[in-house]
Amino acid sequence: MPIYLVRWPDLSASFVQAEGEAHLLDVLDQVGNPDDCEWSIYDGPLFIDFRLPVEWSVQEDRHRTPVAPEQVVLEDVGRLASGNVVEAIELSLAGADDGYETGAEVLRLAFPKLHALIERCSETGGEFDGEAALPEAELQQALHAELERFLRGSWRRAKLEKKSDAISTLAREMDLSIELARTYEEIARKQQSVGGDVETLRQDKPSTNPPLFRISNHHTQDCGQPPAIDGDGEGKYVGYFANRYGEQAVFVYDYETREASVWMGETGWGKAYRVVGGRTEGILLTESEATWIRACWLAAAKAD
Repeated sequence: MPIYLVRWPDLSASFVQAEGEAHLLDVLDQVGNPDDCEWSIYDGPLFIDFRLPVEWSVQEDRHRTPVAPEQVVLEDVGRLASGNVVEAIELSLAGADDGYETGAEVLRLAFPKLHALIERCSETGGEFDGEAALPEAELQQALHAELERFLRGSWRRAKLEKKSDAISTLAREMDLSIELARTYEEIARKQQSVGGDVETLRQDKPSTNPPLFRISNHHTQDCGQPPAIDGDGEGKYVGYFANRYGEQAVFVYDYETREASVWMGETGWGKAYRVVGGRTEGILLTESEATWIRACWLAAAKAD
């Protein structure tokens, strides 16, 4: 999969791996509205360091003498012990040449106004070397120019507030990009139509009829016991998903509590992931999984 360099409307950028631009929109939407972002496929140097925030040392270290386990001393591990280890990981550009070149290329692609100022101030007047001092007044001007995306986004959101069509309303209420809102509105409309037909059949026909849909668990015992969900239960919307590899998932929305959860066999049936605003918390999804969950959410929550 390609790696995209994404420039957010503020002074930040991200590396994101996605199957394509449609998948990229779904991934970005987990963090924020991607309407004001710009991106391009990144094929430059990439060398980034990851470090656990733990200080450690070796006591009585002797030259050319193997270090014994008892000589290794760990200092404060509070950041790891008290919270999310993944969020505590520290990222930085590698100290090698490729690490420096990674930063330079990100600067060139994501922050072109600032990069242009650096080049103008470079002593060599040629390629970016990062060693020239930057005049503060010009630096302020370049940073203001970099925030043009933020200003354009402010105008876009103000215009969106004045629109009352279905797509704009959905985009505003769920903080979606217009493209995603249009896609999910179409999917939800189809699912609502199917859901309404199913509800009519439930009311009109006795429960002694054979099941409309039945499927077994395709995952191994290592994935745990799948959830026992009754699709005929009142007050709930139920959705089912399976990809081409046979990995299964079940979505449930409770109309009484207005809460939604999804169970996924590939991550272990025992854990239910909370779905809020069509976004799943605590798990990274593929394009097809994210689209399915968003469609289920819109079909259920919007009709609620």
